[in-house]
Amino acid sequence: MTTALNKARKKKQTAMEKRRRRSGAYGYVTAAIIILMITVVVMIQIKDVKSRLGVYEEQDQALDEEIASELERAEELNELEKYVQTKAYAEEQAHEKLGLVNEGEIVFRLEDN
Repeated sequence: MTTALNKARKKKQTAMEKRRRRSGAYGYVTAAIIILMITVVVMIQIKDVKSRLGVYEEQDQALDEEIASELERAEELNELEKYVQTKAYAEEQAHEKLGLVNEGEIVFRLEDN
């Protein structure tokens, strides 16, 4: 009876070991599938981030060019502001807009027929 009992125990242990091995293999396969899915999702996210980075770099370059242009314009305006404060500018405007002349200048006017 002991041998029959031992055989039954061994058979039961063998069946349990098979189940453990199968469940272990299923666990490894499941883990591998999950890791693969996570890897795919991360790769897609990396691709999306890289494309957005390209767009942001283009915007950065455009803004840098705009800043350079505005700085150049600001310098031109500063120079114009200095010129506007000179006597030469005042004389030029008086001559052009008001028709004033300096002493000793001769004005010629053409008559319309």
